[in-house]
Amino acid sequence: MYKYDTMTEAMETLQQRGYTQQFGPKGDYLENTTKDVKVKSNEFGVDEFYRFEGPSDPGDEMTLYAISCKNGMKGVFVAAQGTYSEEASPELMAKFNVSNRNGVNTDGAVEPIDGLPTGGN
Repeated sequence: MYKYDTMTEAMETLQQRGYTQQFGPKGDYLENTTKDVKVKSNEFGVDEFYRFEGPSDPGDEMTLYAISCKNGMKGVFVAAQGTYSEEASPELMAKFNVSNRNGVNTDGAVEPIDGLPTGGN
């Protein structure tokens, strides 16, 4: 299992490992943000995920998913706490519930996100 101190480090390493595409949710599918490619929940799998948390606010949680598509494309999907609640169908987001799924690396540790304000005046 890979351990990363920052989201940037995780994304850079995943890119070096072949996860070169970026995806975002659109209703009941993921859309590649740089190509006109759409993948439904039955067309990709979650390989790994990593959670990062803000240093002072657990609500700053972000999760990075490494996904592989049936068409051979590999990439990442970054989900911030509650960000996609209205942009993605419940069926699509259920695909990212990986807690009880065999074959998914579920050791992604919760770590602070570097560079976020820590609060205070």
